[in-house]
Amino acid sequence: MDKICGVSEDELLVKILSFLPTKVAVSTSVLSKQWKYLWKRVLKLEYDDTECKTKSSKSRKRFRRFVKRNLQIDRESNLESLSLKFSTAPFQCEDIESWVRFAVSRGVRQLSVAYSSDRVWRRAVLPIHLYTCKSLVSLKLEEDISLCIPECIPRTVFLPSLKTLQLQSVKYYYNQDPLRRFLSNCPVLENLTLKHINTKRCYSKQKFSVSVPSLQSLSLEIGDVSNFDGYEIDTPSLRYLKIKDHDDRPSCSIENMPKLEQAHIDVVFPNTTKLLEPIASIKRLSLCLKVNSVEDVYTDGIVFNQLEHLKLCTCNTYWSKLLVQLLENAPKLQVLELYVNEHSPISRTPMVYWKNQLSLCSSMFCDESGNF
Repeated sequence: MDKICGVSEDELLVKILSFLPTKVAVSTSVLSKQWKYLWKRVLKLEYDDTECKTKSSKSRKRFRRFVKRNLQIDRESNLESLSLKFSTAPFQCEDIESWVRFAVSRGVRQLSVAYSSDRVWRRAVLPIHLYTCKSLVSLKLEEDISLCIPECIPRTVFLPSLKTLQLQSVKYYYNQDPLRRFLSNCPVLENLTLKHINTKRCYSKQKFSVSVPSLQSLSLEIGDVSNFDGYEIDTPSLRYLKIKDHDDRPSCSIENMPKLEQAHIDVVFPNTTKLLEPIASIKRLSLCLKVNSVEDVYTDGIVFNQLEHLKLCTCNTYWSKLLVQLLENAPKLQVLELYVNEHSPISRTPMVYWKNQLSLCSSMFCDESGNF
């Protein structure tokens, strides 16, 4: 049978090959004349040197040659996705730049690059063509990669199709505020993940800014960065928010989130009113908030008219004060979870603040692993 449901035999085989590791897919070329060139039509390529870590230097060099040769051949169609994950010695920064340039030239839609250099001071620099790639829909970068070095980014940065951006432990050069310019030229960006922000060559306090009108999901995890002053988030279309920041930063701003439905917030924030007021329309909230005094707990009567599910961490001494304020101002609350960990002061906190409020919702207690 040449066709199954309108799909030719070769098309079906190429589809099957796309689910195999790239190295395995290439090896099928020796099976027969029919299979010889089928692997060249595979739209998804993935190269991972994890297996090479336990092998000899000769084997690792052979794998590098395989990747280089495989990415230089002529292909019949554009790439759907390319994933590069390298951490062994043979792979160099120049390899990453060259192979990313190849992916852009083939109209790649999904690009993932994770690179760990064998030298601390070396970073892979992405080619300037990446920042004007019209086909790119998803971009994920990890580890020793320098993003937005001013001298290598053209003034006309524009990624018209990019919807998902994930940056983990990537190095930013903040004196030129490149990331803000990068984000401002992604007109349809919907999902943004920023983890372990690391700034370089900054001689003054810097502020991280996310102002993306189209953004619907934002996950922000900030590490221990001495020259990082705070963050500004202005995302009117946002529906999901996750923030983790355990440093007391003097300049933080969250605003303009009328469509927010779910949030996970684990922060040290000096002003609870300033934090909670912009998210008053939320339906599901997980909150771990560190405050220094009872005066810092919000008292302005912010009403959470849509809040149905609340998960509150009890790690702060004033957690019960915050709880009673939330209970009094959440008329639709149905489920309450109190997150208890080993450092929780729940056992020594006066219950007078909230003991009469529990009838307003279901009360559930879980340990630090989230189990009930």
